[in-house]
Amino acid sequence: MGEQLYFALMHKWKYVIAIFKSKFHKSPESIQKLVYVAREKDKDWIFGAKVRRLSRYSSLDATTHYHDKLRDLPKADGYFFIYQNYFCRCIRSTPSILKKKNVVMFTHPNWSKKYSKTHVVWCLNKADTIICLNSDIKQYLIECGVNSELLKVLHIGTSSTTFYAHERGSGDVGFCSNFGIRKNPDLIFDIIKNMPNKTFHIIGRHWEDYERFDELKSLPNFIYHNNVPYELYPELYNKLDVFVSPSLLEGGPVPILEAMMSNCVPVASKTGFAPDLIQHGKNGYLFDLDATYKDVIPLIEKAFKIKENTRQYVMPYTWENCSKTIDGYFLS
Repeated sequence: MGEQLYFALMHKWKYVIAIFKSKFHKSPESIQKLVYVAREKDKDWIFGAKVRRLSRYSSLDATTHYHDKLRDLPKADGYFFIYQNYFCRCIRSTPSILKKKNVVMFTHPNWSKKYSKTHVVWCLNKADTIICLNSDIKQYLIECGVNSELLKVLHIGTSSTTFYAHERGSGDVGFCSNFGIRKNPDLIFDIIKNMPNKTFHIIGRHWEDYERFDELKSLPNFIYHNNVPYELYPELYNKLDVFVSPSLLEGGPVPILEAMMSNCVPVASKTGFAPDLIQHGKNGYLFDLDATYKDVIPLIEKAFKIKENTRQYVMPYTWENCSKTIDGYFLS
């Protein structure tokens, strides 16, 4: 069954019903009360931290709402969805949002049978504003059929107080991500294995699912910070001199912002907003998506020689500034 036919038969009718139900609700006369939406299980992870901080710095009456099935949304004039699929689900669970102002953050393409490109693009065109974390994502969504007038590029941020600059000198190297194929786990493994004189940290979850995890955890220079609360991230970044982001596909990645705010030197693949933030050879290094550990290890070694305070390059991307910009999307 084709993607478009599957969406039409299995899901689109649910949205048609939601659109009909939404007609019995009124649009707000002004935007004052906002709700930032995430799942309950996001609370201790990056999505949960994002909605807490963005709502905290809003100049409007903003609160957060966590619900794993994305139901029981409080009444509000506008809603912010931290992930594109959450917006799709909430249209069905709470049709009244279609009469309100909706701002949706599109992190990166993550199509599935249920949330296919056809499905998600159809829903995104019902939003008022869609935040793209970088200009490549914006262009990609236009090519997918999203109305270009809805799209805004915003390098969504981090905290300049939670993450504080530290003096480099430990000699350690770190990664921060959940396990997943797009996180390039084999490259991570090869880097750690072939730099035995450096200590490596992985901050994240689910690396036990990696087929080579037993071999990885047996390496004497490997430390796994498994499922630690987000509040502990600053002290973990402060163990690092160099931060490596080898992902094959990202919208951000936000950990680059966090690491640079902590004065770590980034070495990153050319995806997401990494090329926007990193000036190759000045405040970090960039490598191609098909790079091997033989390409990346020399860049890590060079990164230790950089003297720049990397924090200065990401100061514009604070939660305060991002929240102020998002308020503008709701009020426009």
